[in-house]
Amino acid sequence: MRYKAYYLKTNKKKEACIMANKSSVLGIDIGSISVSLVEIDLDRTIGKTAYAFHRGKITETLHELLSGFDLSSICGIAATSASPEIIAGASVYDSRVSVIRAAKHLHERVGSILIVGGEKFGLVLFDGNGEYLNYRSNTSCAAGTGSFLDQQAARLSLSGIHEFSELAFRNTGSVPKIASRCAVFAKTDLIHAQQEGYSREEICDGLSFGLARNIADTLFSNVKPEAPMVFCGGVSKNRAVVKHFSRMLDIDIITHEHSHLYGAIGAALSYIDEGAQGAPADIAKPEDIILVHEKKKDYYYDALNLTMSEYPAFDSVERYEYRPVHNDFAVPVEIDIYERLETGAAYGVYLGIDIGSTSTKAVLLDGGKRVLAGLYTRTSGRPVAAVQALFEGIDDMAMLHGVSFRVLGAGTTGSGRKFIGGIVGADIALDEITAHARAACELDPSVDTVIEIGGQDSKFTTLRNGMVTFSIMNHVCAAGTGSFIEEQAKKLGCPLSEYSRRAEGARAPLSSDRCTVFMERDLNYYLSEGFSVNEVLASVLHSVRDNYLTKVAIEKNIGRRVFFQGATAKNRALVAAFEQRLGRPIMVSKFCHLTGAMGVALHLHDQGQARTPFRGIGLYRTEIPVRTEVCDLCANHCKITVAEVMGETVAFGFLCGRDYNTGSYVRHPDAFDLIRERNRVLYRDLPPAGETTSGGTASPVTVGIPASLHLFDELPLWRKFFDILNIKTITSEHYREGITEGKNLTGAEFCAPMAALHGHVNYLSGRADYIFLPHYMENRQNNRAVKRNYCYYTQYSPSLVLSAIDIKNKEKILTPLIRSNLGTFYLKVQLFRMMKSIMGSGIGFMQVSGAYDQACEYFHRVRDELRDLYARQPAGGDIRVVFVGRPYTILSRSMNNGIPEIFSRHGIKTFFQDMLPDAGHDGDTGRLLEMIHWKYASIIMDAARSIAATDGVYPVFVTSFKCTPDSYVMEYFKKVLDNSGKPYLILQLDEHDSSVGYETRIEAAIRAFRNHRTSSRGESASLRVIHDAGISKAKDIFAGKTLLLPNWDWISCRFIESALRKDGLDARIVSESADSIHRSMRFNTGQCIPLNIIVQNGVDYVERHGLDPAQTVLWSMNSQIACNIGMFPHYTKYLLESFGKGYEHMGVYMGDITFVDISVPVAVQCYLGFMFGGMLRKIACHIRPYENIPGSTDRALESAVNIINDTFMTGRSKEEALEEAMGLFEAVAVTRTDRPKVAIFGDLYVRDNDIMNQGLIKTIEANGGEVITTPYSELITIVADRYIKKWFMQGLIGDAALAKVLSKVVTVLNKKYYKYFNRVLGGGDFRVVDNAEDILAKFGLSIYHTGESMENIMKIFHIIEQHPDLSLFVQTNPAYCCPSMVTEAMADRIEQLTGVPIVTIEYDGTTASRNEDVIPYLKYPRKARGREFRKAM
Repeated sequence: MRYKAYYLKTNKKKEACIMANKSSVLGIDIGSISVSLVEIDLDRTIGKTAYAFHRGKITETLHELLSGFDLSSICGIAATSASPEIIAGASVYDSRVSVIRAAKHLHERVGSILIVGGEKFGLVLFDGNGEYLNYRSNTSCAAGTGSFLDQQAARLSLSGIHEFSELAFRNTGSVPKIASRCAVFAKTDLIHAQQEGYSREEICDGLSFGLARNIADTLFSNVKPEAPMVFCGGVSKNRAVVKHFSRMLDIDIITHEHSHLYGAIGAALSYIDEGAQGAPADIAKPEDIILVHEKKKDYYYDALNLTMSEYPAFDSVERYEYRPVHNDFAVPVEIDIYERLETGAAYGVYLGIDIGSTSTKAVLLDGGKRVLAGLYTRTSGRPVAAVQALFEGIDDMAMLHGVSFRVLGAGTTGSGRKFIGGIVGADIALDEITAHARAACELDPSVDTVIEIGGQDSKFTTLRNGMVTFSIMNHVCAAGTGSFIEEQAKKLGCPLSEYSRRAEGARAPLSSDRCTVFMERDLNYYLSEGFSVNEVLASVLHSVRDNYLTKVAIEKNIGRRVFFQGATAKNRALVAAFEQRLGRPIMVSKFCHLTGAMGVALHLHDQGQARTPFRGIGLYRTEIPVRTEVCDLCANHCKITVAEVMGETVAFGFLCGRDYNTGSYVRHPDAFDLIRERNRVLYRDLPPAGETTSGGTASPVTVGIPASLHLFDELPLWRKFFDILNIKTITSEHYREGITEGKNLTGAEFCAPMAALHGHVNYLSGRADYIFLPHYMENRQNNRAVKRNYCYYTQYSPSLVLSAIDIKNKEKILTPLIRSNLGTFYLKVQLFRMMKSIMGSGIGFMQVSGAYDQACEYFHRVRDELRDLYARQPAGGDIRVVFVGRPYTILSRSMNNGIPEIFSRHGIKTFFQDMLPDAGHDGDTGRLLEMIHWKYASIIMDAARSIAATDGVYPVFVTSFKCTPDSYVMEYFKKVLDNSGKPYLILQLDEHDSSVGYETRIEAAIRAFRNHRTSSRGESASLRVIHDAGISKAKDIFAGKTLLLPNWDWISCRFIESALRKDGLDARIVSESADSIHRSMRFNTGQCIPLNIIVQNGVDYVERHGLDPAQTVLWSMNSQIACNIGMFPHYTKYLLESFGKGYEHMGVYMGDITFVDISVPVAVQCYLGFMFGGMLRKIACHIRPYENIPGSTDRALESAVNIINDTFMTGRSKEEALEEAMGLFEAVAVTRTDRPKVAIFGDLYVRDNDIMNQGLIKTIEANGGEVITTPYSELITIVADRYIKKWFMQGLIGDAALAKVLSKVVTVLNKKYYKYFNRVLGGGDFRVVDNAEDILAKFGLSIYHTGESMENIMKIFHIIEQHPDLSLFVQTNPAYCCPSMVTEAMADRIEQLTGVPIVTIEYDGTTASRNEDVIPYLKYPRKARGREFRKAM
């Protein structure tokens, strides 16, 4: 019937068009950089097409293109959802759906679709039957998009992207490696390539290759798309990119002559398919199509004005430009003379040189620490020539003024410091963090924060008493740097010299803070919306500031005396942008662009130089040939730069510290190889891999042990255990490709250690008979109130490996439950069962038990020896560094990026946290340590307070990118060290294996540590992180005060608020908005996003309602499950104390989600609040898609909520209220149609929060779906039995008994009230699936797994049981949510068992729309296969 109606509707439309003498449909697709038009007749034949770049002039470009069409023949207009709302009468279709529709029309078979457009790229996947599977795309980086290539074409002065593409395709030479991860970084590589003599064809081809490589790495890891792959989007017209894809991907790639027009084609085809109506009656000219309306400009930021800060005039005695004549360096040198130079005088000076990626600077400092002169030039990819140009400028200045300069000492800093330092004969090569800090302290000794924004990098540094305590740099994104500003100014036709003047006083709209390519989209959009160029220039500065404060700095750690350094500080309007947001003065020196060089010169002055190896200012007259080589002495294959100067060879670029001339390692005389020394102790009595030390015949079985994640720390224990049992073991200790391989195997974007585990298991799967991968849940504690859980990913890691589709030989994987609070006997039983499965009846329980006891004794002994190794080190002498963090990141050579070796090369002895003595420590962190339930987080905190109290010892915290548990403890760690007055270093690892980015921070840290060691007076201080008195589980904390509750569901939370108020509490639900979510992210450094939102909303509520923070308490969930929720209460208090302004006095109540801690009657009422709220939402979703009168369901819902809420407030009969409420819904007129059913599940805070999930339900309904929700009351029933059983097994009898009683109460309440809701829903009694343990077992899970991942599995199969015709699951989760990531990784396995796909939507706290991902699933729903599973179960 649907098939027949489809053609009847289409033919009816066709007949109407023919009668009106109109025969075509116009498809329009307006993207970030281009406009596409396609005319298609009603027989679906493509006619006239047009395509043009709009460069921000969207209306004008559209008008010009439309002028080339015969508009009188147009009977309908279709536009993609990407197009702005400027097209009259257009029917709008989802952009991705439009592309799919076009591809299926133009190609007989479509296996997959690769889309590469102006700012986005993505991969559409279909199954073998051609059904839509899912979509993968780039996130917040636009490297690998069309705009990326457009920018490079402009830099090469080409006529456009067509010339660029043709040059690239014609290349027959080599292909240079050019950065493709960032459009700004690519600029430097492009300049280098030009200087190295590569042709334009080679450079264009290198950029095309880099783009293809970036896309392939992003989209094609752990996925095998079906062939053929259709390539579309503007970049598909680049034949060089197509060529590179064909070589990289083992798949047939096809393109079409209209591949750049698929959006417009698909929209027009969809219009014809649906027989849509609504085009203008008479279309004769472009003005009939283009809407002209008064454009209201929505400003987000106030005008930029500097009001609190003193700003320099950048005056000097003399300023001029010098143009070098030597070395073919045509870039001018800017020279500022700051002190009068007396003719005939001879000046002894310290020469500081700062060699950056985009600019090179020099300072001449006299003995009185006066800056005599400063010089500035562009590096232009030629650092040696740039420094020679500065020297030439100094020489010219001396001759011009009749003076002489005697260099007392010379030093270098910046990214080129070591290479240039070797060439010029520098006394020191100082890291730029120390250099900038030294200059800042000279300018103002009270400075505590340095903001430094350079050409391509940004740094954030905090200081105390003139010493660096913390520093961080940007990594692979240059969106908040000077080059970024320069790029945007160039696009807007604004000289840099005029930028600040034009942006000051201008209000601005909100634009992207992410990427130069995304920024281009925003600039174009705002210009088309009528914003002035000056307003858009101001928007760029706000974007740079927000990017810096979000991605580089830690805003809450910014002090009161802030210095802004770097050439970008010469932009007064940018300084005003920082002042506006931070609300404090921002200090800028007239030397801000020279502070790196100035700091080096000051350091030389501090040291006093007796003699200097400096080669002299006249070095500019010397020809210095420079070449690049690739070193083949080890597996690093370092690309090194080699220069010949005055008969000496200078080389730079060795990651391993080799000497260029001898090829040997250069070891510091005090070098201490931490990992080698540890391994010597830990593995001294263990056999080599694949052997045993036992006297008997070895078993033929070989067991592989992954040297990764939780097993890494206990490798000696388990190798000893198997050795005692005469079983050979092999490990993956020397395997270096774990992360790279693992990323292709995981089903989600996990942290690097988790990805590495997958790679290690897969590596061992072909080398061992079995793989030992036990479950580690928690370490049992003597105090049952204290929890020490392994991280969430660790607990689920064996299950995730088993769920990974491409892991080989999974039947070999042994997964006993080893670490839990069930005791040693249970552990031994698990080991015995495992060994029996390997060896059969040839092994007994006592044999296994004894082997484990002996292995533990050995392990404890060697761990004691490690502590002895630390204790034997002399207390005096140089500083000692202790690494804190997770052993599998710091102590694994495949993970630690050579960080321990860098310290060793500097002669610093390093140790690990487990080598510290167990003795007590001075100071106290309060109850915080016992409340941290993560094992390694508690160890880190314990080590931090030990180090804080030990003279001469300094901590380096090494963590992994995306490690959410570490994000909490990192803040506590900093607070402990800040309180102690000690500097520290935090290094974050990602999947990239280069150590170069860490050297600057390590060198700066070593200097800070040594400075502290010599200046410290050993004063004791409190190490308390938060005030325990302000946080409590006791109800007394909110007695007589206002209790603020989070607002994750406007219906249920309203009922709960009323229930609490009825009980006499001044309970209030906070409000939430997109703006409050956005503002909350200022204080997020990787923690769970809902936590920051809750705190922000609480603070906003207090301010809005004029409450006294000291008389206000914020409710925070108290949880014992293995999830970061358990960290919420204390971190909430930490954030409130960080806010200051009285909020440090605001209390935090650690409440139970059931509210049973307040009273049992209140808990019953709150349960009913959850039930009624969830069921009302469920009913509205059941009716709204089918209502005859739009809005009638929502009106009924609002009335029903008011009626039922009154019962919670007054105590009136709930049965009567439900009768009345259900009558309202029954009165809504509906017409049932066939819609795909979509079940939403996921994070509690997101799934029912219409603001946080950006109106997900409305999006699904608007695109043809019906939403199935799961009330929280049902979730409690679904998972209750699992937790009760677990608690009984663990001996938590009281918790289990109470939960059992409450479960019975819930059953009674469900039976009492469900009958009212089922009148509308048509369901029966609520029941839970009775094979829960079987379901969990299919994912390698047991009742001992807790948290939302286990709950999600139970919810999914409960929903399938109730709705076997389900078409789609949508998991909603906030960014950084570990449980959601686990479920996402299991999605393929879930779909295998249920036949229903899962799409995960991650909300990151920004305003970027996320819900479009569900639309293709609704337009191309899968055939329901849930019934098959139901029968199988």
